[in-house]
Amino acid sequence: MAAAAALTIIGMASVATGQASAPPTPTPVQPVPSGVSAQNMAILSIRGGIDGVTASSIERRMARAVEDGANVIVIDLDTPGGEVPAVLQICRGIEVCPVHTIAWINPNAYSGGAIIALACDEIVMASSATLGDAAPVQFDFIKGIAKITDPEERQKQLAPVLAQVVNSAREQGYDEVLVQGMVSLGVRTWMVEDTRSGRRYFLTEHEYTQLFGRAPETGHPMVASGGEANAYEVTPVDPGLHDTESLTGFRPASGQFDASLTEKVSESLDGRAATSRPDFSREDPANYIELGYATDGQTLLTVKGPMLRTFGFVDYPHNIDTDADMQAYVGATNVARLDQTWIERVVAFMTQGVSGLLLRGVLIVVFLLAMFIELSMPGVGVPGVIALCALVLLIAPPMLLGASVWWAVVAIIGGVGLIVLEILVFPGFGVPGILGMLMLLGGLVGTFMTGGALFPGSGMSSSAQLFWGVSTVLLALFAAGTAMFFVSKYTRSIPIANRLVLATSLKSGAEAEHSSSSAAVAVTPSGIVAIGAVGVSTTPLRPSGTAEFGDRLIDVVAEFGFIDAGERVRVVSASQYRIGVEAVQDQGSERGA
Repeated sequence: MAAAAALTIIGMASVATGQASAPPTPTPVQPVPSGVSAQNMAILSIRGGIDGVTASSIERRMARAVEDGANVIVIDLDTPGGEVPAVLQICRGIEVCPVHTIAWINPNAYSGGAIIALACDEIVMASSATLGDAAPVQFDFIKGIAKITDPEERQKQLAPVLAQVVNSAREQGYDEVLVQGMVSLGVRTWMVEDTRSGRRYFLTEHEYTQLFGRAPETGHPMVASGGEANAYEVTPVDPGLHDTESLTGFRPASGQFDASLTEKVSESLDGRAATSRPDFSREDPANYIELGYATDGQTLLTVKGPMLRTFGFVDYPHNIDTDADMQAYVGATNVARLDQTWIERVVAFMTQGVSGLLLRGVLIVVFLLAMFIELSMPGVGVPGVIALCALVLLIAPPMLLGASVWWAVVAIIGGVGLIVLEILVFPGFGVPGILGMLMLLGGLVGTFMTGGALFPGSGMSSSAQLFWGVSTVLLALFAAGTAMFFVSKYTRSIPIANRLVLATSLKSGAEAEHSSSSAAVAVTPSGIVAIGAVGVSTTPLRPSGTAEFGDRLIDVVAEFGFIDAGERVRVVSASQYRIGVEAVQDQGSERGA
């Protein structure tokens, strides 16, 4: 425990005193874009899957960067995506950040990474950068990543993601119809340019027909479909969906969006950024020129390389491949890179993905087995310490992330307390033990619940978390029960351990009978003190302590109330691990009778 505390202190110290990297030698300076130039720049990296640890880490690093005077915060992205709640949490932090934010696609921002990139004030890219493919999916450790087939569940998970990307597009000036293609199939678009402003728009077939008075031509799209996704059938947008637009002006771009989903997205957008997109049914077609068939909707939109500039996601004409390139772009004097700390990586290993499930399953087995040994051999202490350490390692990491609810911790502690009461205070009563076991199991399952649907990457949906939580706890309970059986059966054969339990008497039956008549301990063939044997308590029994039977001191537990030292006691229950006694009321009875 001391070592664990030391490691925690070291980890916290590393968080509190993270070192800023020395400013790299900048490359030849390009013209600094208006409004971006800053003296202090902080680079916050996101590498790998996005989960609760990532979200908490980004919040911490962003707060520190702002507090220490950063004028620009760069989110360095190379991620396959992650959990929806974590992604949306990061997006909310970026939206309220008081300084300019830049998403650096370096080189891949898939799924949740794309959602985060769109939330930043601007996007820059490294060579061979990729952005997109952000539809919510389900993840199962057996089946892997799969589409959400249940319509209600799909709408529930899709609505907040769709609202987030549309709001980001409105705030940052991206096309709000085009970005819908990142989260849903069926988004077919045609690119046009406003000759007055030079701004490019991506029109649905319905909007194109309204603007030009004719059906658009298809052919080879600018972003081609590929792979197995070609098997998906594109559903045309129902023109009637446009009649359900609220004051938010949300325009569904896919036939996958029904009126109910459109309404939910509109409600989520209410009070956020308003649309600046024209009503193409009222526009003069002479003010627009056609640039071509952009997307066919057969696959989720994934934009690569120069096409990121063509589609308006990246304005800066140069690739940024190093921190020095980024420093030159921003014109920063000071650069600090803040990466995820080692302690955050350890917490992620202990709580996320397959490693988290396996490790927590092992900790549950250790906790249950050590608690069983401690209750079976009171006074030893070491198993109790091991059980406590396993419990802390089980519940502390999720609590640090805010991923585990307090009721789970309360249920675990309350369950253990009731089980102890059942064993030591109210043996045989049943109700405290049963209630304690149910609370303990429920609390252990609760430590697995973090919530959230998934992007391709890591994490689980709420239903999957419940399934894997229950499965892990039940398997751990079975493994612990098996270990308890072997421990109870073979304890006497294990060196050192055989000294922690009552030894079998080697006396013959005649010797035992003689000892009983002379106030010596009576024994059963298995070596357990016989029911009815009378002795004297040598310590207060509150409720456990020791009593002397003949010439032996034995650990006993008072079955009813407390018994003071020096009182005569009688054995009323006996097992290999527990001797129950009661006070002898008849003072006239002969000792040892």
